[in-house]
Amino acid sequence: MRENGYLCQYGERYNQPTQKAMEMGLFEMKKTTIQKANGETLVSTTTKVTGKGQIYFVNKFLYNNQQINTRK
Repeated sequence: MRENGYLCQYGERYNQPTQKAMEMGLFEMKKTTIQKANGETLVSTTTKVTGKGQIYFVNKFLYNNQQINTRK
């Protein structure tokens, strides 16, 4: 999904959805706050594919795969 422009490839936003993918409603972000023993607080971000995103990606990648297989 990174190679196809749906997830960021570098830096702090690695594996987080691109703005376009979020606007399309393909992903949602879940933020979790973690309290470490030394008192430090970390925020962990998890990227989740929405139901709409699942349908979109299955159709997109299945269709593309079928086109490639019929060309061989």
